Amino acid sequence: MRFHGLDLNLLVVLDMLLAEQNITRTGERLHLSQPATSAALSRLRDYFEDDLLVQVGRRMVRTPMAETLAQPIRDLLIQMRSTLENRSRFQPDLARRNFTLMASDYVGMVLLPEVSRRLNTLAPSCSIEQFLPTDEAALEIERGHVDFLVLPDKNILKEHPCVALFSDEYVCVMCKDHPAANGPLSMDDYKALGHVLVRWGGEHRAPMADEWFARSFGFTRRVEVTTNTFNSVPPFLIGTLRVATMHRRLAERWAQYLPLRIVSAPWTAPPLTMSMQWNKYQQLDPGLAWLRNLIIETSASMDPDQAS
Repeated sequence: MRFHGLDLNLLVVLDMLLAEQNITRTGERLHLSQPATSAALSRLRDYFEDDLLVQVGRRMVRTPMAETLAQPIRDLLIQMRSTLENRSRFQPDLARRNFTLMASDYVGMVLLPEVSRRLNTLAPSCSIEQFLPTDEAALEIERGHVDFLVLPDKNILKEHPCVALFSDEYVCVMCKDHPAANGPLSMDDYKALGHVLVRWGGEHRAPMADEWFARSFGFTRRVEVTTNTFNSVPPFLIGTLRVATMHRRLAERWAQYLPLRIVSAPWTAPPLTMSMQWNKYQQLDPGLAWLRNLIIETSASMDPDQAS
């Protein structure tokens, strides 16, 4: 279909080109060959009478016109997709749909398994696909690349709707036969022990909230292990004198299977609130509204003393 002389199929390619700024990756994500993707870029350049992407060193960057087009094109495609999804009411027992969420492996351990069990019962032909957070996790909602984000509330964008799901607190975890395992753990001991840290992301390796809290108290920890998932922390504690700062919910799960001891942290931090966010243009999508309610109900059914 053409609109004002533009093949509307090219808008999908343009959106991905402006997001990836790479012809090869764009082709891979759209299942197009590199020649086909290059040909589409050539047609877009002709239509807009602009290069859109230019080579600077080893990478391509957006031209000023491309910068002005990127967000409006993204918003248009999201609205079009949402309009098409709204054409009929969502019937969970009959629907076939893959829902995408971006959430850490912590959320994947304490919340999503129960969500998936309920989904399997109520909507057996639907599925959930979880992606781990990237350096720019919040932008994945802005770009419409995932249906939901489940992240700490401090990482949530103000431009899109969100809801708080549950709260948690930080605790210290160590091997069960650790000399300090019977607590309480003093601040001096906490500083002196070797630590296991979590950092996820690529180039920027974003520090976790507990690291920000440590910095706010004006001290640095002696780091012996850095890993990129929360669930890989407990095995690094077994048989060592290390300590890790973990979410209580996750620590209690692992303490059921491994010889671990949980003690209070020697510093006080505000509760961690996990929130779910979705794109404002998908607010009325009946399928997403249904799953959103399912996730909220599942969160509320968690430990009532800790759920928000």
